[in-house]
Amino acid sequence: MAEDVKEQLLRYLSDAHAAEVGGLASLKDLVEGTSDDNVRQVIAEHITVTQSQIERLEARIQALGGSKSEGKGLLNTIIGKGSDLLNIFHSHEDKQTQDLIKAYSLEHFEVGMYMSLEAYADAIGDTETARLTTAFIAEEQMAAERVSRLIPEVATSALKNSEGTSSAA
Repeated sequence: MAEDVKEQLLRYLSDAHAAEVGGLASLKDLVEGTSDDNVRQVIAEHITVTQSQIERLEARIQALGGSKSEGKGLLNTIIGKGSDLLNIFHSHEDKQTQDLIKAYSLEHFEVGMYMSLEAYADAIGDTETARLTTAFIAEEQMAAERVSRLIPEVATSALKNSEGTSSAA
């Protein structure tokens, strides 16, 4: 049986909620694993934004008569944790760089997800959801920009921390 527009909207909102819950776990891991004050500050600030997004998504889902999906959030968290195994043999700086790259990618994934949700909400005349997603897009774009500035800094931090650096050329 085909979904009606409200069911589909609720599914999209539940998917967004699950993505935010899974992303929150990854962001918390990144903060706990960093020794870089700039990384800690930027990510901690986005954790606060992400927690607010989760609450706003839950409120919107409930206002539309739905309920959040814990299973999807758990699955996203497990997938996020599994990628930690890929970094097991990397240096601390390499792991931090990889974590920032993942965070940057996540922010862009979320921008795309919210752009899609915004377009759907506009198409069905749900101005409240469209307005909410417009705010989320701006928040995710800001986070991506802040994370992008950290990547080169962290990627080269191994050079600053090592003695007797030599050139690869």
